[in-house]
Amino acid sequence: MSIEIIARWAGFAAGVWLAGLGVWMAAAPRQALAALAAMGGSPRVHFGEMGVRTAVGGALMLAAPVSRFPAAVMILGGFLVVSAIVLMLLPRRWHAAYSTWWAARIPVAAVRVIAPLSVVAGGMLIWVLARPSPT
Repeated sequence: MSIEIIARWAGFAAGVWLAGLGVWMAAAPRQALAALAAMGGSPRVHFGEMGVRTAVGGALMLAAPVSRFPAAVMILGGFLVVSAIVLMLLPRRWHAAYSTWWAARIPVAAVRVIAPLSVVAGGMLIWVLARPSPT
């Protein structure tokens, strides 16, 4: 199995996660805001989030050549990797403060309004990566 295929499956998992996150946001918006507030709250959470972001970004970059939109997938993957590296280099307390600041300002109703966007983004990611391989 080629690295692009493995990376594509990692991208599919990220798409399913995004869609699931949207469903959770719609069903439990207060819990979603509490989770947002906790981002960066501890080294384990902060670096865990950045590790997952880096892994997904790298997988997207590897899967880009076999996707429907290689340039866009490469840019998205690169953005995830670079932003994770930047966040790892900045003081963790800045990330924690930023997350907490947003969680305190986003209304619960807005979380429910935003939730379908996460579902759509997850579905789009799966669709973009599901391009049949050339035979």
